[in-house]
Amino acid sequence: MFAREMAAPGTEGSYRSSCGSCGRSLDGIDAAFVCSYACTFCAACTRSYDWRCPNCGGELARRPRRSPGPHVDMTSAPRPSTRSGAIAIRRASLDDLEDAAQLFDLYRQFYGQRPDRRRARRFLRERLVTGESIIFLAHDRGRAVGLAQLYPSLSSIRLGREWILNDLFVKPEARGRGVGSDLLARCERWTVETGAVGAWLDTAVDNPAQRLYAARGWKLDREFLRFDWDRSRPPHGGGRSLRRARRPVRRRRTAARTTGGARA
Repeated sequence: MFAREMAAPGTEGSYRSSCGSCGRSLDGIDAAFVCSYACTFCAACTRSYDWRCPNCGGELARRPRRSPGPHVDMTSAPRPSTRSGAIAIRRASLDDLEDAAQLFDLYRQFYGQRPDRRRARRFLRERLVTGESIIFLAHDRGRAVGLAQLYPSLSSIRLGREWILNDLFVKPEARGRGVGSDLLARCERWTVETGAVGAWLDTAVDNPAQRLYAARGWKLDREFLRFDWDRSRPPHGGGRSLRRARRPVRRRRTAARTTGGARA
């Protein structure tokens, strides 16, 4: 996760040395931009986010330049939490069913469904037992705070396996700390590890997480419209279906453009 606090000015090591999105070095004269929680980005990523932090939604402002000063050894001093040390992402098994069901139930409530932990648990158990989905959980100091679920699919055009990132959820109290980005990165690596040609997801047109997807290289599909068919709808509902189809396209797709397990 990004460091949540900035150390006192003039203390060596209090500033991040690389962009929290693309990893570009910010040492030397490169300009850096920060939010109130010290999430730090390079100028290019800041422009792509329209000067808004993709984690907390706050304004990104230019970080003050520091004048050269005496080096202070911080090896023995406490360091703020970092995104690599606080959050652990791992694949879920049946042993994680309760944690996964709780997050999955909250995710469904977020999309207007009634709370039903029992059905959520039964659904996920079936997926895990049959191998019909891959679930990753994000843990913060032993507590499950985020979930991502992938469903396998096939592409006739690209003649290969695809993954559908169907569910991505982070508990409200854990948002703004890069948990979603870590889960997304793990799904990208899984796409590469399984030899798939790519992955795609649907998201609401007003979902602010679109900035995160774009920053990680997920491309908006502007060529195809999506039509949904639901057996609960009355037949011959052409007018309603057409209105749905005219809504802004929500599909996003990314290909596995990686080598050796690392993003290109």
